[in-house]
Amino acid sequence: MTSYSSIGEINSGFDPLNPIGEEQMNDSQPDNATAETGTSEVRKKGKKRSKYWDHFTADKKDGKNRAFCNYCTLDVSGETRNGTAPMKNHLGACLVYPPNVDRKQKLLKFNAELTSSDAAVGHGNDTLGQKMGKLEFWKFNQNDTRLALSKMIIMDERPFRMVEHDGFKLFMSVACPHFMIPSRWTVARDCVKLYIDEKKKLKTYFSKLTSRISLTTDTWTSCQNLGYMVLTAHWIDQNWKLQKRVINFCSIVGHTGEIIGKSIENCLIDWGITTKIMTVTVDNASANDVGVDYLRERLDSWNGAVLGGKYLQMRCCCHILSLIVKDGLKENDDSIYRVRNAVRFVRSSPARLLKFNVCVKKEQIESSRHLCLDVETRWNSTYLMFESALIYRKAFKKLEMSDGGKFRSELDKNRGVPLDSDWERISSLLPFLKIFYDATLRLSGSLYITTNMFLQEIIGVGIMIKKKCDSLDTGVSAMAYRMKYKFDKYWEDHEKVNVLLYIAAILDPRRKLKYVNWAIDQQYGEDLVKAQKFRSKVTDTLYSMFAAYTSSQPPREASPTPQVEVNVDEFENATDWHDMVESQYQIDVSGEVINDKNDLDRYLEDVIEVNSKKFEILDWWNKREESYPILSLMAREVLAIPVSTCDSERAFSSGGRILDEFRSSLTSTMVEALVCTQDWLRTSHGPLLAEEYLEEIEKIDQGNVLIFLLASVIE
Repeated sequence: MTSYSSIGEINSGFDPLNPIGEEQMNDSQPDNATAETGTSEVRKKGKKRSKYWDHFTADKKDGKNRAFCNYCTLDVSGETRNGTAPMKNHLGACLVYPPNVDRKQKLLKFNAELTSSDAAVGHGNDTLGQKMGKLEFWKFNQNDTRLALSKMIIMDERPFRMVEHDGFKLFMSVACPHFMIPSRWTVARDCVKLYIDEKKKLKTYFSKLTSRISLTTDTWTSCQNLGYMVLTAHWIDQNWKLQKRVINFCSIVGHTGEIIGKSIENCLIDWGITTKIMTVTVDNASANDVGVDYLRERLDSWNGAVLGGKYLQMRCCCHILSLIVKDGLKENDDSIYRVRNAVRFVRSSPARLLKFNVCVKKEQIESSRHLCLDVETRWNSTYLMFESALIYRKAFKKLEMSDGGKFRSELDKNRGVPLDSDWERISSLLPFLKIFYDATLRLSGSLYITTNMFLQEIIGVGIMIKKKCDSLDTGVSAMAYRMKYKFDKYWEDHEKVNVLLYIAAILDPRRKLKYVNWAIDQQYGEDLVKAQKFRSKVTDTLYSMFAAYTSSQPPREASPTPQVEVNVDEFENATDWHDMVESQYQIDVSGEVINDKNDLDRYLEDVIEVNSKKFEILDWWNKREESYPILSLMAREVLAIPVSTCDSERAFSSGGRILDEFRSSLTSTMVEALVCTQDWLRTSHGPLLAEEYLEEIEKIDQGNVLIFLLASVIE
């Protein structure tokens, strides 16, 4: 049989451009035509003489001789009386025959891929993998190019009208002149079709998923004054990798608890995951409490809730931390207000910012930090404003003395310029606020496990609040007392705390039950009764949950324990009463089989792992899945629980860019298709948030300031 190379050349010398050569035309005559009149030549039986048999295999079908194509397996007549004409005709039209497939010249392209092992993400840091390149053949395909165009528009948040821009048409005419650019209407339809196709793939994946899914949800009001709700799914796959997908971005008619609960219910039914929900993480709002209560009843009716849905609701830890800090900052409103107004004055115009930069140079302040103005509703931005403003404290003082009194006169309208006491107060608050800032950053991550980190972060914050209550600085002490009141409101009442957060710490092999008991003692201080009561609750819930997971799995065959062989004669002849009692005990228990300890007991008794920065909890469980078959199922679902709704909030940043004032006519269905598909297609885990590139944006702003001033001078 003739062999072909990867580019379609025939190694036997057969011409790929003329697969049916003239030299083979005579082969179309019947094989018995070689017999001449008056002579008889007996043909040898063996290999077929025609070259067409190099591409076909002779076989029987329904008692008749048939020839099966080696490329497409189609069968044609193989009878001797028909000759090789059927094979010749088929070979010329066979779409799988290499010379027919590769008639057009192809191009070489270099594909750079990331190895899956090197592209793994750990502890929130994106680790770029090694580029593994390979050469492939490429041929232009209109449909593939259209699909890539749809993906680009969705992933990069480009408008549909982009395909009608002159610049895009010029680029495509040079880069790929064969591509027939579709209209914006066609592109919109392609994007919706891509959303439907990707959703089918994800639904199929969920139908085969054996572990439970944890959800985060949040609501948002768009520039159209329409309410939207986002639902994000979090789970750990069979390879012990944390996964997340935005599965819903729908419009809602209100923000009441009943509407939120029914919207989540409809989404779960649509995706077919009604029996696979572990928890729902929400903000600390009364409407969310009502919505989760409604959802708990529905899950319980579907038999899809763990322990009856008692621990279904997970309150966003970052939201609670934000409430605690905001309450504490009220003790320093005047100082915060004056510093904020000073920063707002500098950033209110390019000319003022330029004067401020001159003051920075005169004071010889060497720093690459940029002065940022906070968003009053986000305390973490207030912390960043304080951090940058303190660096330029002398520059603010220099600006006050060198701008002809404009700085002071403007700020005197609103509580005045920052005083030295204000700067000292901000300086004393900054280390305290940094504890909350760092804890918020760690708990708001979506690329790594956060459930097992909760207890350590919250206990650390609680201990620092208690220490600051005893501070000699009255301002810091007063702020700490306000924070402690709010802290105890949310996390001292064990009825309001989700016990799964403590179980997640137990499932961390560096912590286990001993650490959790110590943390509870730290949490309740001298109230030993509350501490003991909560320790018992955590332990009981742990074993109840393990029993529920055990009962949901098929029973395993217990390893038989060897029975004790007892010599009855020795018992009858025993003279010492100790020997008699021991022999009687062995006779009584000889027929019993002593069961091995279960996964949970063995795990708790095993040695605690050394705590190191390189420790990967998911890798640890992946390697010990066989050692703890039941407990690993429980760990896979508990550790996947997110402790904040920040990942759902990030979807609103994407939705806000997609549904801006220039694209407000998009329907809610189209918005959902774009937001969800963008999340599914992105290969980079980090969201495209403008806040993450604040310094780069400010550099651009400064460049624009210089251009603006230069243009003013030229004019």
